[in-house]
Amino acid sequence: MASLLAAVLPLALGAAVSPTLLALQLLVLTGSTRRMARAWALAAGAALVLAGFMVLCATVLARLVTHHGRTSTTGAVVALGAAALLIGLAARTLLHRPEPGATQRSALGDRLATAPTGWFVGAGALGMATNLSTLVLVLPAMHEITRSDAGTGAQVAAAVLLYVVTLLPVLVPVVGVVLLGARADGVLASAHGWVTRNSRRIAAGVELAFAAYLTVKGVRQLP
Repeated sequence: MASLLAAVLPLALGAAVSPTLLALQLLVLTGSTRRMARAWALAAGAALVLAGFMVLCATVLARLVTHHGRTSTTGAVVALGAAALLIGLAARTLLHRPEPGATQRSALGDRLATAPTGWFVGAGALGMATNLSTLVLVLPAMHEITRSDAGTGAQVAAAVLLYVVTLLPVLVPVVGVVLLGARADGVLASAHGWVTRNSRRIAAGVELAFAAYLTVKGVRQLP
């Protein structure tokens, strides 16, 4: 079990680095209208999509293991494929020229101010569904779980670890508000500004770092 968790945890931590989802959750929590209800709705939407994606991965990868066995070649293909996708995402992140940050925040803030609470479930779901770097890292993590010869209990524990860690960007801020109340407001505002200013560099850095990690991992698994 320890070796399985050691293989899954780095990928889970990489998947958890989601500047877009974190910035959105921080924007919701720095608002003044039903912020807690909206924040939990956002987290629920993201959680639902992640759960569905993990179930899909488990189903497809379990069939792959059934047909091809727990071969290192299959693991190499998954790792190297994920690495290639991450390199592509990093290139897109670095080459894309977004709108000025102030313009983006103003437009999004105007939409959020008048949106019903239920809308935030969809916003969280869309945020997770389009968070490709996170999903790309969840895929090889799920492959590690499905191909492991650890018992069912260990596989479930690893999947739960992956699930919870990946959701930290939408869970930690709202839990912080629950625990700290108004004392968290200043921290949330500062964190939102920092994440918004540095989101592209954070995303590209994580994508390139884990592309290198998965490339090394995949090459080592080649026969």
